[in-house]
Amino acid sequence: MSTIPEKDLPPGRHRVLREHLMREITNETSETSETNKAHDTSETPSPVRPPLWRRPAFVAPALAGALSVAVVLGVTVTRDATGPSAGPGIASSDRTPDTMSRQSPVELLERIARAAEKERLPRVRDNQFVYSEVENYHWKMDPGLRIPDGCLMTQEGHPYGVEQSWKSVDGQSEGLRREHADGKGSGGDGDYVENTIARQLPGKTMPEYFRQVEELPTDPEGMYRWLYGLEPGERASGKRAADVGAYEKVATLLTGQLLPPKTAAALYRAAARIPGLFVVDGARDAAGRQGVAVAMKGASLSWTPDRVGARSELIFDEKTDKFLGESTVRITGPKNECDVLDKGDLVESVAVVDRGIVDETGRLP
Repeated sequence: MSTIPEKDLPPGRHRVLREHLMREITNETSETSETNKAHDTSETPSPVRPPLWRRPAFVAPALAGALSVAVVLGVTVTRDATGPSAGPGIASSDRTPDTMSRQSPVELLERIARAAEKERLPRVRDNQFVYSEVENYHWKMDPGLRIPDGCLMTQEGHPYGVEQSWKSVDGQSEGLRREHADGKGSGGDGDYVENTIARQLPGKTMPEYFRQVEELPTDPEGMYRWLYGLEPGERASGKRAADVGAYEKVATLLTGQLLPPKTAAALYRAAARIPGLFVVDGARDAAGRQGVAVAMKGASLSWTPDRVGARSELIFDEKTDKFLGESTVRITGPKNECDVLDKGDLVESVAVVDRGIVDETGRLP
């Protein structure tokens, strides 16, 4: 019988299969060898770390193969794993030392802010376009996940796959959006669907186009007040919901807009003042890139009924300090048989692959 490589399986699923197989083997051995009841803890093997989450485009065949092996061996695969995942998404009380970083989020964000200040953005004209290429993942759109029979699940059209967009700098020109079903993006000539982006009106709570982004505060104090929606002289309420809301505004700006250097630096320094942040090593985005993340529990870019059971990670390249993307990770185990996400599984992710200024739609930076 061929062996399915562990590296091809999504996080948590290989662990679940392995644990069930080991329990079956253990039970059979106990029945046939009752004389061997002594337990020598010195011979207990050290736990093996399961693989980190892999890019979603490759998980479906691996999962199908794992289920096939389970059927052949007569093992029922469920989501009742007893041990915590050792991947990047485990709960704070169960995190391994190499996952929860000792870095201070304040110091990390200050370093990232200094790097952002050194960036240079050429003069931007009103008739130009902001080009973005992002790779999206959402668990409800993942063809590799198998929902048990009788479990209802809606698909609300969450973004999934590679998307290219050209948005008007001043919001007054029609833009363009390309959605790549094959995931090739600008790196290939695969099939895609094009849609026109209508002229944009100014957003009331979040900027909709580059000129509106330029109107954001460029000092940390002003940016902090904008994140919390504070009027002059008003102080932050100190409520958890306000902190989560401020964090999610940071995440939305980073994933959705091109930020001028001074604006980005102010955003990072203001974000450092948000309570409840911590640093995670080995975080991964939808493109499979790994970096260091500033994270918060109970926050997410996508709506989820169990926000308390998830955390959001803002991921940065450890060498360049550039923003890579945002991932929302499950930090609690499944609650019932219809709950298909385990501890450490990805809820959603946005990877910013490329971003820049171009003269017309369809052109790359």
